[in-house]
Amino acid sequence: MVNINTISLNRSTLERLLTYYHFINHHHLQHSVGGTISSAQIAELSGIDDTQIRKDFAVIGVKGRSRVGFIVTEVVHAICHALGFDVTTPSVVIGAGRLGGAIAAYKGFVKQGLNIAALFDINPEKIGLIIGDHVVQPLEQLDIIIKQHAVRLAILTVPAGAAQDITDRLIKAGIKAIWNFSPTSLNIPREIIVRNERLAVGLAELTYHLKQNSQ
Repeated sequence: MVNINTISLNRSTLERLLTYYHFINHHHLQHSVGGTISSAQIAELSGIDDTQIRKDFAVIGVKGRSRVGFIVTEVVHAICHALGFDVTTPSVVIGAGRLGGAIAAYKGFVKQGLNIAALFDINPEKIGLIIGDHVVQPLEQLDIIIKQHAVRLAILTVPAGAAQDITDRLIKAGIKAIWNFSPTSLNIPREIIVRNERLAVGLAELTYHLKQNSQ
């Protein structure tokens, strides 16, 4: 088995591995003990070339068997290990609006190792509300909960004007990665990992292509 910890996977490879993982789970193949799947089967439904699939599996240490294909449980285990799904990642959500509340209440993240320890907001009318399995906490408790749960990941869903101040506080409290849904760029140290989700940009791309196709 290849040591995944010594391999650097680029974003394209990570996205393809996630596609394979969702394909296997969507078709309920992950519980197929001794079951197999071929790269051609995955290619047919995922739209990814079967040669690329075999290369991606080789990178994470999964080898197929001649005339048999890949053992499904081996594929799932290797992908989960490569993507870090087999390690629990404690996190906090900042912002209990519709987006933050939806993220905090979503159960599917558990399968990917994400454990949301707490949900925060500064609005007194939201503090104390129950959203999913979480009671909305005041921001004053942020540092304490980050330390108690050894949180390293924060999910930011606050307005642009509040994002930087909260980010500074998160970093000071020990956060190492930020999933940023706020509509602004963040000024952060180089060692902090940030994933910016620009919902408006995604919508703009869709509407642009719709417009182009309608001409």
